[in-house]
Amino acid sequence: MFQSDWRRSALAMPFLALGLVVSLVAQQAPRVIEVKAKKYDFEPSTIEVAQGERVVLRVTSVDRLHGIGIKRFKVNAEVPKGETVDVEFVAAEAGTFPVLCTEECGKGHDDMTGTLVVKAVAK
Repeated sequence: MFQSDWRRSALAMPFLALGLVVSLVAQQAPRVIEVKAKKYDFEPSTIEVAQGERVVLRVTSVDRLHGIGIKRFKVNAEVPKGETVDVEFVAAEAGTFPVLCTEECGKGHDDMTGTLVVKAVAK
């Protein structure tokens, strides 16, 4: 009986090690999501990520100075016209959070919003 349990454990070890490696790689490399800021919206308007995921929002301003803010995750960056800015954060909490333009960008500025959806991960 002892040998049988030992063999099963020995056979499971490579799979456990592979899972650990995949987990470590996922923790090290953030997911990059391209976002365009333009008069007066974000594309995509809804961003979905998993709870605990490291994310880089690669934000490009198409037409003028914009900003991107997600208060819950302390995201606040200015994005000058024609430039691209990377904003990195960890989506530590599940829920739905507003994405706002943080720079006055014209008449439709108050309507320039998006949504970050952080999906809970089953434990």
